[in-house]
Amino acid sequence: MRHRVIIAIGLLLGITASCKKQEVGPQPPAYELTVLIGTDGFGDGNYNDNMLAGILEFCKEHRNVSLSLQQPESIADAGLRLDAWLSDKGTEDRALVLASNSYKPILQGKPAPEKGRVLILETEDSFPGHSSYIIRRYGASWLCGAMAKDFTPFIVKAMDGNDMIDESARGFLDGFRTVSDEYSETWTLADGPEGFSMRDSTYRFVFKKLIEFEDSHDYAHDILFFPLLGGSLPGIFDFSRYNGFVSIAGMDVDCSVYNPWIVPYSLCINNNLVLKTYLEDWLEGRPWPEHAQFDLESGFVQVLVNRRFYNSQIDLLEKYEEYYPVAVEKEKEYEME
Repeated sequence: MRHRVIIAIGLLLGITASCKKQEVGPQPPAYELTVLIGTDGFGDGNYNDNMLAGILEFCKEHRNVSLSLQQPESIADAGLRLDAWLSDKGTEDRALVLASNSYKPILQGKPAPEKGRVLILETEDSFPGHSSYIIRRYGASWLCGAMAKDFTPFIVKAMDGNDMIDESARGFLDGFRTVSDEYSETWTLADGPEGFSMRDSTYRFVFKKLIEFEDSHDYAHDILFFPLLGGSLPGIFDFSRYNGFVSIAGMDVDCSVYNPWIVPYSLCINNNLVLKTYLEDWLEGRPWPEHAQFDLESGFVQVLVNRRFYNSQIDLLEKYEEYYPVAVEKEKEYEME
């Protein structure tokens, strides 16, 4: 027994000495990254998950960054979390990302933190003392609309009054009306942000609206949905799966993986790449601009043609090459309005 005690004490001393040795050596700086995700959370398979992928990839590459990923229960809850973060003295080596533009009201008028920095995603508003950016959707959506020339398109929106959705809807309509005299309808799912997380309701909503449309309209081309729905997007694919495989423009990510036969192209929003750029600048000590915007030419938003989508009368690659430079110019005109 005595020998065991001696051995145990020896091991303990050895571990203690090892810890002390590690403490003496230079330690890498510990960076603290806090992310308040949207109240609808992750798991949507597109927009939110794409952001999460960029954040997790960044943290995997930088082991000296500790991540606190939080999902507030409501906007009010997010406000309390923001206030607590801002009041914490902290250090310069911390950053807070508000990963939803629905958090704009809680950031308005808030002072800059004494230490650290705050970034809010996807808003055209500026917040003195903090940083914001937006990925412009007009040009890419205009391109999608022009490429829909040989379809009968329907825009399906989660809600009205959202900057990103309204800009995208306008771009698509402007592009489609430039190349076609046909009528395009716009349907709105809900009155507020709840429209971003209504998968089952989206299925029923589209089913009802399309029956009403078909009862009163004749149309010559295949149907194409242009969905601006966030986490409700899978409801559109559910509808297509059980009701004749209507075509759907992919949104936020390459959606051809859902079903390559019904997705002619996808409008991809590469928030993962934008976030990684901002976070790399943070680690390097480079300041964030108060506001930045990224358009079609930036590469952070793009339209990906699905080469497996087949329609003998539609050459989507040809349409992409024809209308891409026009879309770039139309976006510049739009931004000058």
